[in-house]
Amino acid sequence: MTTLSLLLPLFTASLFASIGTSHYSTSIPWIDDASECEYTGRSWRDRKCWDNQHDPMF
Repeated sequence: MTTLSLLLPLFTASLFASIGTSHYSTSIPWIDDASECEYTGRSWRDRKCWDNQHDPMF
């Protein structure tokens, strides 16, 4: 039981560290123009504006 109590904080810290640094692509629905999308530093693909640095905790 002692080993589990020592490893649990390490596992939890590792889990939250990996979540905190993960980024996912998501489309931005209110931007429907390629030039406006690219002006904001995002990518225009498949007639949608994509943010490649979306934080899942947002």
